[in-house]
Amino acid sequence: MAILMLVLGVTAIFSMPTDIFPYINIPVASVIWTYAGMSPQEMTDRIITIFERALTTTVNDIEHRESTTYNGMSVTRA
Repeated sequence: MAILMLVLGVTAIFSMPTDIFPYINIPVASVIWTYAGMSPQEMTDRIITIFERALTTTVNDIEHRESTTYNGMSVTRA
């Protein structure tokens, strides 16, 4: 049994595909902005609008963009 495990283990090691940087298809990226004391309207006007504009001009193939703003924090998903 030990010899069988050894042979199958070595066979599995050499037949297993490996890659340093495997292909990962992550469909969503999130960015969290924090600024203590800033109201949601100020956060939207001063930070999120500018960030979303820059995001759409510098990143290709964005299908959907969504931002949620709270007191002192905002979450943008693209």
